[in-house]
Amino acid sequence: MTGAAAKVVLDDAFVDIYLAIRAEPPYNSGPLYDRARFVERTSSQVELPGFELVAAELDGRPVGFAFGFAMAAGRWWGGEATPPPDEVLAAEKLAVVELNLLLEHRGQGVGKRLLATLLYGRAEPWATLLSRPDTPAHGMYERWGWQVVGTVRPAPDAVVADAMVLQLGGEGRG
Repeated sequence: MTGAAAKVVLDDAFVDIYLAIRAEPPYNSGPLYDRARFVERTSSQVELPGFELVAAELDGRPVGFAFGFAMAAGRWWGGEATPPPDEVLAAEKLAVVELNLLLEHRGQGVGKRLLATLLYGRAEPWATLLSRPDTPAHGMYERWGWQVVGTVRPAPDAVVADAMVLQLGGEGRG
């Protein structure tokens, strides 16, 4: 979903998924992961060029989602960040901001399909995301071919995350 349709990510059903996952360790519902910050941050992101949302549903209710937006050539993650490789910085990138899947739907390939759908057909030659090294998702991204290229502390009250990249092959892959 893009444009006005993508604003559905601000609905309670999606926000509740985000909050359920951020209640799990190691996030433990810290202040960075509250409803107001997610809605504020996402309200701005949904307006960015190239924003796209994909969702997984069961019985008409979302059980997971992924979204990202285009990051222009020469741009990188905000906050305190180590610089990426020159070829990544010089290119347009898809910034994957969220991949969230309720616990009971994990381990079935749903998350991988969500991410693959988000990446598929993107024009950007690279995708990037931030992942905390102390989360199970970090190892999952590595198994899917993402590579750590540096670190980022996106906000003063955030923990340091690994900046990861994946080279896309014209039609994306996850």
